[in-house]
Amino acid sequence: MKRANEEINTLYESKIFDLNFRGTSNDLTSVKIYTNKNSVQIDKQISFDSEYKPVTSLDYFAGSVLSSILLSFLEQSKKRGSIIEEMEGVLNLSLENPLSLIGVKGYDEEPFISKMIVTVFLYVDLEDKAFDDFCLGALANSPIYNTLKRSMELKVLFKKLI
Repeated sequence: MKRANEEINTLYESKIFDLNFRGTSNDLTSVKIYTNKNSVQIDKQISFDSEYKPVTSLDYFAGSVLSSILLSFLEQSKKRGSIIEEMEGVLNLSLENPLSLIGVKGYDEEPFISKMIVTVFLYVDLEDKAFDDFCLGALANSPIYNTLKRSMELKVLFKKLI
């Protein structure tokens, strides 16, 4: 049974973890993002040039989605005694209206990510139902996945390696 004053005495930090980031553009050609512990410089939102080497905003975004999902699997595995023996993930992303980004005449629709499909390949000694339960439990602990699934088509497929 919950008491009314328990609700009042709950610490904000026990329910919400706030993070702050700062971005600057001193040279007006790139953006530097500061986190609590380090910084990253980003020169482009996206690059269609196969020779472009630096990491773009879209690269960071997709990498964050994939790493959050994979890390949630590793954390779930550790809780169960390190049951994952091998793991790999692949993220496929669909960007709609890309020609708007490069200024092609007649294309002015807003560009957006319409869908992402993540496939997680796992070598783990679990049977079918236990495997599914493990995967769904791990996915439930990915804050980035849980946020994005509410706003876009985001599928995560699990493949058991034999």
